[in-house]
Amino acid sequence: MRVEDLNGDDATVYRAVAELEDDASAPHLQDIARRTGLDLEDARAAVHRLLHTEPKVLHEVPDTSGTDLGPVYELAPRA
Repeated sequence: MRVEDLNGDDATVYRAVAELEDDASAPHLQDIARRTGLDLEDARAAVHRLLHTEPKVLHEVPDTSGTDLGPVYELAPRA
């Protein structure tokens, strides 16, 4: 799947991660849900789909900030 082919919640979540990600941090699921206006379960489902596309468009990364909010999500490098 190409990023250009994303639509619906998947495209919305992808854009939110792109907007929220920076060199110092990446967004948690709660941040993504808040930015997109999706409820947590809908955001989780879209993140899950994006983590399991071929080629991957999102990566799950352990949170090193010391919070207990779970992993963070980053855009996968584009080939």
